[in-house]
Amino acid sequence: MPGGDLEIEFRSGALTRCIFQPGALQRLGELCASVGFAGTGALVCDVRLLATPWREALLALESTRLGAPIPRPVSEARKVLAEVEEICDALSARGVQRDGFVVAVGGGVLTDLAGFAAAIYLRGVPWVSVPTTLLAQADAGLGGKTGANLRSGKNLIGAFHQPRLVVCDAALLTTLPARERWSGLAEVVKCALLDPARDSSGVSFLDRCERDLERAATGETDALAPLIESCARYKADIVARDEREGGMRAFLNLGHTVGHALEAATGYARFTHGEAVALGLRGTLWLSRARGLIDEPALQRASRLVARLKIAADRRLDEPERSAVLAALAHDKKVRGGRVRFVLLKALGAPVVVEVEPQECVRAVEASLA
Repeated sequence: MPGGDLEIEFRSGALTRCIFQPGALQRLGELCASVGFAGTGALVCDVRLLATPWREALLALESTRLGAPIPRPVSEARKVLAEVEEICDALSARGVQRDGFVVAVGGGVLTDLAGFAAAIYLRGVPWVSVPTTLLAQADAGLGGKTGANLRSGKNLIGAFHQPRLVVCDAALLTTLPARERWSGLAEVVKCALLDPARDSSGVSFLDRCERDLERAATGETDALAPLIESCARYKADIVARDEREGGMRAFLNLGHTVGHALEAATGYARFTHGEAVALGLRGTLWLSRARGLIDEPALQRASRLVARLKIAADRRLDEPERSAVLAALAHDKKVRGGRVRFVLLKALGAPVVVEVEPQECVRAVEASLA
């Protein structure tokens, strides 16, 4: 049920406690203490949060061991090593020692960067992930993937560093712009296609997603909370067994192969991450059918749900941009022997990793943008 508490034990021995509770931001100091943090903390937050209704809750944490917020002007374009270095400098200035910890409050870019800083500062200090966007609560906030981009591609540098605590406060999502909520819902839909039968507060995850998608997009907490928790529980089951993407964790890349290429080819400026994933899901479904993997009823059900995801960006690409997408695919981390590894669907809830030839990649990109 929403409002739950989940403890994940990884094969490496790492532990992550996940809290799903509207209003949890105000209890952040208490929650950090509950997992044994006693040293100096550093709360690194997206600077834009200090211009939202959550400003006072963040400033109030100065009276705890977290101290005054350290605001950072993060964006996809600033998701680079230089920003990680600046965060590390801020941790040093705060006086964080090996018994200290980092608290990352923001969207997926912020949690990736601050988590990476925590992984390398003093050769690693514990950290807490407090994702404040739907995209991050559904995906980036849990699982320990941290990192930054290179000019040649997204997330090509980083580290696996599990947060000791993840705090998902669905109330934080009510003040997001509608486009940001739709962006996050692409990750929710992805998870529902991967794990359709999971219980989601009394109904299947896929049924709930189909029923409540538009309500969640308007920011209704009672629609958002069970979807977020279902995503997190699915991802927890995966990453607890495959912490470093040696096997089934790759399934979480459904829709991301083309999605990442679209982002890179357009300079991370046109599409939100979720919009790119939504487009990537279209190409994934096309490839699944072209390979004869998925039956027509399942394909149509998945396609109808994916088609409901709203994409504000102009998806029309000129020829140089399309060439850039294909070049980005060729540099994808998952390329093996010139073939790109895609996650496809044999059925709803039955992903499979398939190596795809370059010409099929062209057709998948065309299907994504159609």
